[in-house]
Amino acid sequence: MRILVILPILRHEVYEEITYKELSQVASKETEIKVVSLEKGPASIESAYDEALAIPGILDLTLKAEKEGYNAVIIDCMGDPGLEAAREIVKIPVVGPCQASIALASMLCAKFSVVTILKNVVPLFHELTKKYGVTDKVVSVRCIDVPVLELEKNIEKVRSLLLSESKQAVENDGAEAIVLGCTGMIGLAEEIRQKLGVPVVDPAPTALKMAEAMIKLGVSHSKITYPKPPEKTRII
Repeated sequence: MRILVILPILRHEVYEEITYKELSQVASKETEIKVVSLEKGPASIESAYDEALAIPGILDLTLKAEKEGYNAVIIDCMGDPGLEAAREIVKIPVVGPCQASIALASMLCAKFSVVTILKNVVPLFHELTKKYGVTDKVVSVRCIDVPVLELEKNIEKVRSLLLSESKQAVENDGAEAIVLGCTGMIGLAEEIRQKLGVPVVDPAPTALKMAEAMIKLGVSHSKITYPKPPEKTRII
């Protein structure tokens, strides 16, 4: 199996290396992973504007992935930018970490919380929970108030804030599981899981295992739901 993981941001060598390392640890032996970034777009995604800037590059890489024989694509951002459009233009599975994580969390518990990066992305998650039909399951969306590009610069601070917000979500909000609200938090779920004793969903590995399952089962997204766009001139 060949899976292309798109980091929908300008190339950040550290994030590419960390993403590849963490995903390789959970990937099946027969899975080949390639992590790529955008040539044009935002340095990070923390707003609807950032998402809009990233989508053209995401779609270009998705089309190339199918032509190059990849079996699936992962759009490695919790906003799932361009997910529906990407599914329209290819036949292979395209997986969004947010949708995959929410699906898994919904199977693990009755109520869960999302712990994300900044306050300004909290409304985005409320919109996504409506879109994915889980508003009755999400009891809170909390944030650690650390920008994406700062996550790796003070990892101990991030760990502490994640644990604190997750603990409050469980004790004060009634969450029975936690979904990490940024793929840049990759690799931090296990420590929180051990300390709180509740499931903690790491979105990027979850998206990878979902993609592997879809490939092995021989299923992809319905072309009734995601029909091929009509042929016409488009200038980007």
